[in-house]
Amino acid sequence: MPYQHARPRVRAGQRSDRPRAVLRIAGCLPLLAIVALAITGPGAASAQSGAPLTYAEAQRLATDRSAQVASQRSMVDAAREMAVPAAELPDPKLIVGVENVPTSGPDRWSLSAEPMTMTRIGIMQEFPRGAKRELRAERARRDADRGTVAAEAASLAVRRETAAAWFALQFARRAEQVVAAQIAEAELQVTAAGAAYRGGRGGQIDVLAAQSAVLELRNRQIEATLAIDRARILLARYVGADAAERPLGDPPDTHALPSSAAELADIERQPEVRVVDAQASMLDAEAELARAGRLPDWSAELSYAIRGSSYSNMLSLMVRVDLPWSPGSRQDREYAAKLKERDAAREMREDVRRMRESEVRQMIAEWEAMRAQTVRIRREIIPLARARVESALASYRGGAGALAMVLDARRAVLDAELSLLATELASARAWAWLANVTLPAGQS
Repeated sequence: MPYQHARPRVRAGQRSDRPRAVLRIAGCLPLLAIVALAITGPGAASAQSGAPLTYAEAQRLATDRSAQVASQRSMVDAAREMAVPAAELPDPKLIVGVENVPTSGPDRWSLSAEPMTMTRIGIMQEFPRGAKRELRAERARRDADRGTVAAEAASLAVRRETAAAWFALQFARRAEQVVAAQIAEAELQVTAAGAAYRGGRGGQIDVLAAQSAVLELRNRQIEATLAIDRARILLARYVGADAAERPLGDPPDTHALPSSAAELADIERQPEVRVVDAQASMLDAEAELARAGRLPDWSAELSYAIRGSSYSNMLSLMVRVDLPWSPGSRQDREYAAKLKERDAAREMREDVRRMRESEVRQMIAEWEAMRAQTVRIRREIIPLARARVESALASYRGGAGALAMVLDARRAVLDAELSLLATELASARAWAWLANVTLPAGQS
């Protein structure tokens, strides 16, 4: 039998003041809203409105707040800044000094008596090979490219983790609603069992069983509340505490794959693979720079020497050239070491490609399996569990069944509904992972 809450009645001939009071309150609502807006300001009014936190907004907030992504982007900017000075000549050096100052005899510490004593001032400029300078700039540019892809990979990792937290919070709230609905039905059953016991139509054991069912459900409600708190705390890590307290918007459509099978199978586009390619490319530039070490650099020094008034001043020009004396034991070995590092990066790329391909296939398989389970639970298991409840209720009302059968049947319905939410959550997480293997166009 359906149960209804008692409602207050108005006796015949008695006027109710409720409609008039409601009208008075309704007439004050616009004024109250204006006063509240004036006190709190537009920002607080927007916060109090509880604008839903959508899936897309959560990912945007998390990406904007991520210190890891910001760090990677700063490293990219640093590498790009280094590309400019790497191609330039080094700064010149000023030379100032005193040469051949006597330290003994009658002219000791004199700067003008001895003809070899001179005060010298000059400038020195180093001239590294143009090929070396260009290779250093190219190395910096390739490092910036590697950092760009690394920032993209970090952004995708943040988006995946945020999506998982967002779905976890959404389904935890739905689970709490399912348990709350079961508690409401169980409390009605306690009332009905107590009335039957007082009317001599039922036993005390039915009352105790109904009360135990309510207590058990309240324990499950505590677990559901704990799941909400954990999911909210995890989501707040990415989007902030204020955003995590907002209600959640409608979920995206997870019933179809976020991308075509061909796009998901294109592992080469994924940043985890491309960052290894960029690392190998940077090591290529470093190897070429090491090989260019065999080419000697040179420098020029121009100085002017001032002597005593009895002697002529002098102008000097010096040129220095590096001598790669033993390239086989130095430059060639550095070059060979860089080639080995590049080969290691290329071998790692194949391992990363296989790993990512395996992860994509596993996630597709998990999404398909969870979708199949979700359909079966919704279409078959839950209807059967509810039919079992109706059958148990009919037997109980007819005196042919025990209340325990009804409680067991309702427990089975709760388990089936929670199982449905669990499979939907697993399916949504797999979908979110697949949706964030590459960044959407225009985002980085």
